[in-house]
Amino acid sequence: MSESHGPSLGGRSAAALAAALALSAPGVALAQRQPQDPAVRPLYQETGATRYSTPDGAVRFVFDRSGGRAALVRFEGDPEVHVLRPVMGAGGGEIYRTEDGAVELRVTPHGGITVFTRAIRTGAPASEEGRVAPLTPEQVAFAEMQARFQQLQAQSRRRIGQTVMFTVPARMTAQEAGIVIDAAERAAQGLSAAPMTNVQQVIISIGPTPRVVLNGDRLFIQVAPQMGFAGRPSSIAIRNVVSGEVQGPEQ
Repeated sequence: MSESHGPSLGGRSAAALAAALALSAPGVALAQRQPQDPAVRPLYQETGATRYSTPDGAVRFVFDRSGGRAALVRFEGDPEVHVLRPVMGAGGGEIYRTEDGAVELRVTPHGGITVFTRAIRTGAPASEEGRVAPLTPEQVAFAEMQARFQQLQAQSRRRIGQTVMFTVPARMTAQEAGIVIDAAERAAQGLSAAPMTNVQQVIISIGPTPRVVLNGDRLFIQVAPQMGFAGRPSSIAIRNVVSGEVQGPEQ
C-alpha cells in the first residue's frame, strides 16, 4: 500500500456539498469523487471460500484464496476482513502474513492449515467445516449509508473521545459505497487503537490504488473499489500511520 502527502481534494464548496449525497448524519461532509482508471480490472473473482475451526471450536474463520496472490480471512467475532500475503515456507508450504508481518496462517503442501492468534501464539490445527460464500464487500444503498454513518459518528465519539468528521465521495454506486463505508469503519477502528490522535477529519476519495496519509489533523484515505477488500487501507495501516510508525509514500 502506498501513501501520498497532501492529496488534492478540491471542489468542497458549499454548492458542491449541497449537490452531493446530503447525508443527514452530523459531522459527515461530502467531497468530489476522483475519476476511475478504466485500465484497472477486478482482482477478486467469486469462486468461493472455506470455513475452518480449531478442534475446540474456540477459533472459527473464513479463508478465501479465490483472488490470486492475496488471500482474505475473517475471524468470527472480528468485523474486519484481513488481507494476507503468502510467502513460501519450509517444505513447499505457504505462510500467510498480515501487512505488519505477523504470521496468521500456515498452509502445508497438502492443504493442512495452522492458525495463529494472540491467544494461540504457537499455532493450532484448523479443520475444514465447509464451503461458504466468498468474502466480498457488501453493496450499500443510500438510505443504509445514512444510517451506517450515523452509527459510525456516535461510535467514533465514544471510542476516540472526540468528534471525527467523515468526508466521502459525492456520487457512488452501491458497490463503491460498500467499500467506502468499510474504509470508514476501519479508519475509526485504527484511530481508536492508536495511542493518541488529534485527527478531526477523515477524507475518503476513490482512485486506482489504496492510499493513506496523515496531514495535520486530517487523515486522507483513497480506496480502489475494483480491488475488493485489498483496495482499502486496513485498521493496522491506519493505526500505524496515525501513530507515526509508518512514514513515507510507500509501505
